[in-house]
Amino acid sequence: MAVELIDDTLKRPEAGYETLVAVDGPEEDPLGYTCFGRTPMTEQTWDLYWIAVDPATQGRGVGKQLLAAFEELSKHRTGSGTIVRVETSSQEEYDGTVAFYLRNDYTTVGRITGFYRHDDDLLILSKRLT
Repeated sequence: MAVELIDDTLKRPEAGYETLVAVDGPEEDPLGYTCFGRTPMTEQTWDLYWIAVDPATQGRGVGKQLLAAFEELSKHRTGSGTIVRVETSSQEEYDGTVAFYLRNDYTTVGRITGFYRHDDDLLILSKRLT
């Protein structure tokens, strides 16, 4: 799915999705990627859709580097005060995802109970870049 998303991003720039890919070695083996885009009808807000890191690479800081690169790029394009929005699930399997964003100065700003299904809430995290 990750390769399809990156390919689609390259083939259809009008879709508004962008990706950054972390690679390693002379063969440029992908270690992880992030997918993001401008939030429609906003001036300084970005949606961060995915950060995915190869399980064999997790724990080496690749996700943090991808996040930092995305934040720098988005701030460069929209200036100080840029807002990043992340949506994720409240399911236990996403606890690591939520913890990752909280460690990187994101704040939980919203929750919609039963959004995905009865026992699965939508969590909204955000960070203002200065």
